[in-house]
Amino acid sequence: MTELAKERGEGEKPEGREERAAVVFRPSWKLLGFFVGFCFLGAALTMIGTHPNVVPEAGVSLALPASVLGMPGKDFPPSEAEMSILPKDTEFAKKTYTDPWGNSVNCQIVLSGGDRRSIHRPEACLPGQGWNMLANQPFEVGLEGGKKLMVKKLRLSREVETSPGIRRTLLMLYLYWYVGSDYTTHDQIERVVRSNVDLLLYNLVHRWAYVIVSAPILEGFIPGGMNEEQTQERILEFMREAIPQFQKSEMPKERVEKAKQ
Repeated sequence: MTELAKERGEGEKPEGREERAAVVFRPSWKLLGFFVGFCFLGAALTMIGTHPNVVPEAGVSLALPASVLGMPGKDFPPSEAEMSILPKDTEFAKKTYTDPWGNSVNCQIVLSGGDRRSIHRPEACLPGQGWNMLANQPFEVGLEGGKKLMVKKLRLSREVETSPGIRRTLLMLYLYWYVGSDYTTHDQIERVVRSNVDLLLYNLVHRWAYVIVSAPILEGFIPGGMNEEQTQERILEFMREAIPQFQKSEMPKERVEKAKQ
């Protein structure tokens, strides 16, 4: 092939021209990244000098019912670790409900203030309290009126000393979910994403609550102690009666159906 033919590209394979074209028209990811960053920077600068519209009312009430399923509730205080680690404006509501045989259900609400560090994943702190995680899965709870609430269900265990020198494995069922000003979710990532989107687009800060309903499985530990199946059913019955009394926010499905009306 002559030098002139080479300069004109004569005799080259079509694939070669396609490869050169691909190089020429390949998009610039740096430019795209710069553009996206510029958009976020512009949104952030728009909010500088303004204060987020902190939701004045939380999606839950801290007034837990005095009794549920005929079981009287007894308040118990937050732990020393919670008081020392969580922000000072964090609020708590905690009760233990116990039947005549000693089976109990614990209900707890941790409500954030202006500092959103109050809310966290329990998977991060339960091991530090001596609990081993045996199972972790989303779980749908059927409430009154056909409503559905998605929660995270944990199955936990730890060794306890029942008498001097004798230790046994105690199991516990632990259900939790997050409640925003007008929204609930069982997923930490979804909670964080929704918080950031609402802050970015609407200058709105959710006052998130972290709600827990848990119960130890006391079969073999006390006379009349319930097994795991009975304990789970007790928890579900507890939630059906108690949740309408303290939770004000709608579940995601309710919001969708309401928007269609």
